[in-house]
Amino acid sequence: MKLLHLTNKANLPSIIMNGLLPTHIELDHHWDVFQKYLTQRSCIYLWDAETYNNAKFVRDMIYTKMFIHPRNKALTMREIELEKQGLDIYNEELYPDFKKIGTGLVGDSSTYSLLEVDIDETRVEGSWQHIQEPHDDKYGTTVVMDDQYAHNNKEIYISGNTISFNNIKIVEEILVRKYKNSKLGFTFRKN
Repeated sequence: MKLLHLTNKANLPSIIMNGLLPTHIELDHHWDVFQKYLTQRSCIYLWDAETYNNAKFVRDMIYTKMFIHPRNKALTMREIELEKQGLDIYNEELYPDFKKIGTGLVGDSSTYSLLEVDIDETRVEGSWQHIQEPHDDKYGTTVVMDDQYAHNNKEIYISGNTISFNNIKIVEEILVRKYKNSKLGFTFRKN
């Protein structure tokens, strides 16, 4: 089974040496579903290499890393802070209003690597539909997101196992430019 994984190029030396390692599952709603299939709260997110929409999914994922993930981390940090202070973690008014924060991206121009992973089906824990769409909840991490990075048809797979570099091929390099107006530019180079 051939699946894809996107990583920052800076991670390649570690992946070459140690393989692709499962990382902590940040989102509780992902963990709520995945814990039935995994022994630890960590996994590798993958998607189908035969998908017709790979360039779009790559752009969407890079946008996610620069827009949605930083917001997810901010929410997690805020929840930890509220718990330490003994405050109600379910009181939305105590969380950042992402509509006011706006459309800014976190991080700088960078280079990513698209990895093709040859993995036995028994090492994959099933598939799920990934949805990344804007909504109107001011406390939600996809509020005011750029519509061009939305999708509701990405089938993702997870693996809770380390994947040896022997089973990985670097298929594409993606140069990402971040512009001052919070827009991204992409250049794809086949390997």
